[in-house]
Amino acid sequence: MKTPMRRLAVLGLALALASCSSLLGGGGAGPKLYILTPATDFPPNLPSLPAQLLIQTPEASDVLNTRQIALSRNTLSFDYFASANWTDSAPTLVQKLLVDSFENSGHLTGVARDTVALKGDFVLRSELRHFEADYGKDEPLPTVRVELGLTLVRLPDRDIVGHRTVIATAKPGENSVPAVVVAFDQALDAALRDSVAWTLATAKP
Repeated sequence: MKTPMRRLAVLGLALALASCSSLLGGGGAGPKLYILTPATDFPPNLPSLPAQLLIQTPEASDVLNTRQIALSRNTLSFDYFASANWTDSAPTLVQKLLVDSFENSGHLTGVARDTVALKGDFVLRSELRHFEADYGKDEPLPTVRVELGLTLVRLPDRDIVGHRTVIATAKPGENSVPAVVVAFDQALDAALRDSVAWTLATAKP
């Protein structure tokens, strides 16, 4: 779990981005922008992989493939927090944070987004299955849920090396958008650390 100082940094960056949006002409009408942070702490026995890894943009349903911050109050509907956005669509944001997290681990020869111009030894495919604040049956505080379905593929033959489902949850300290964003950061941090550890342990050069 991240330290209180790190959580304060997330809130400070979010507020700074919101202020910038206002100064650039959005006034009070534009949505506040919130960011999330990559994983930085990893298990001490993390294996090293002398290979290059490409990260695909996660697949996601239409309700999650958006910059809006999703919430759910029952199993049949989705909604979004008013006047609050991520700085990018959720799948693109998660892709960037996966790349940054693998870089932070220092246990790979190289890692980058998957593009036609790059060649790698492995590609990590993923599906963003959950990325929302779940209020359940009118709970006063939501549970933030992050779920990634991972598939590791060896290149150039595109052999599937392994599958993994990564699930992480966190609860905010209060029912406010900044507090919910901190909970997203906590849950995603756990999911990113798990994704990095599993990928490095599963891949074979």
